[in-house]
Amino acid sequence: MEWLKSVSTRYPILTFIFISISFTWAVWFSVPFIAGDNWALGRIVVGAGFGPAIAAIVLNHLSGTGTQIGTKNWWLCFVVFFTILLGLYFSILVTGDAISAESFSNAKPVGFSVTSILASIISASVGSFIIACLLCSRSIALNSLNKWRISYKWWLVALFLPALWMTLGLLVAQQQDATITPISHSLEQSTWLLFIARSILLTFLVVAIGEESGWRAWMLPKLQERFSPLLSTVFVGIVWGVWHLPLFLIGQYDDPPEMIFAKTGACIMLGVIFTWLYNRSGGSLLMAVVLHTTMNNTPKILPFSEQMGIFLLLAVISMIVVDRMWRTNKSDELAQHVNRALN
Repeated sequence: MEWLKSVSTRYPILTFIFISISFTWAVWFSVPFIAGDNWALGRIVVGAGFGPAIAAIVLNHLSGTGTQIGTKNWWLCFVVFFTILLGLYFSILVTGDAISAESFSNAKPVGFSVTSILASIISASVGSFIIACLLCSRSIALNSLNKWRISYKWWLVALFLPALWMTLGLLVAQQQDATITPISHSLEQSTWLLFIARSILLTFLVVAIGEESGWRAWMLPKLQERFSPLLSTVFVGIVWGVWHLPLFLIGQYDDPPEMIFAKTGACIMLGVIFTWLYNRSGGSLLMAVVLHTTMNNTPKILPFSEQMGIFLLLAVISMIVVDRMWRTNKSDELAQHVNRALN
């Protein structure tokens, strides 16, 4: 490991990107061989491939601020979240899964086989390993997942900002008699609620934690040591977007591979909101994770309109201008954000 420590000391950002992408792509490109065209089983396999979190954990370990794996608290966290994640994955084996409630109406059970059970156990193990390492980390940035004492205003932003721009978009669309894409499905209310609840839990525990611990809690602060928040956001957004490429190629996304360019653009734009909230909340990984969760799941609850993009763009521009995100952060400015977040 000495060679890796040496390389990561000299080229920390490049090392982080390499570990993030190579780990993720190695897992995700195995999906067709393991799951075939079974989307639900593929989603379970995808859950084992969150390289950004692994990269952050490895690099913090090499720098001496990592987790003491194997302690009592670490094992407690691991067992608790392994049980939760395994239960969620097993529920997918029973009911199947889909990217939307409409397509979930036609979902078929995956069933219990050696392959599906092993995939569930491995993905649950990786996810619980990540969570345990973050909660028990000596790194202030990574351990901020465990810090719930954040000003209520940042909780409100993380929980409801996506719903706000979608709702405003719907109001404008109704006034203009524009097209609104409704939430349509043939599920019973109780089934729909369970589908949404599982989606929120998996997003929070697997997707959001697996990504944000790397993008926001590790890569963004490192870049902001040298560059402005805006330029740092662009760098993170490009890597964040390209990182998703296998999902287009293996069928987890319905869109064609060329949409990776639109995905990357969206990651840069949304990244502004994540950077703004992360900095304003005093570097809270938890707030980034909550925001990621609500961004992914609000469109499953509220109807879609093109007009919402106007308010999303206004939010992004406002954050850039108000915080002067093109300027390099000074240490005293960062300290002020921390103090405000805790008050």
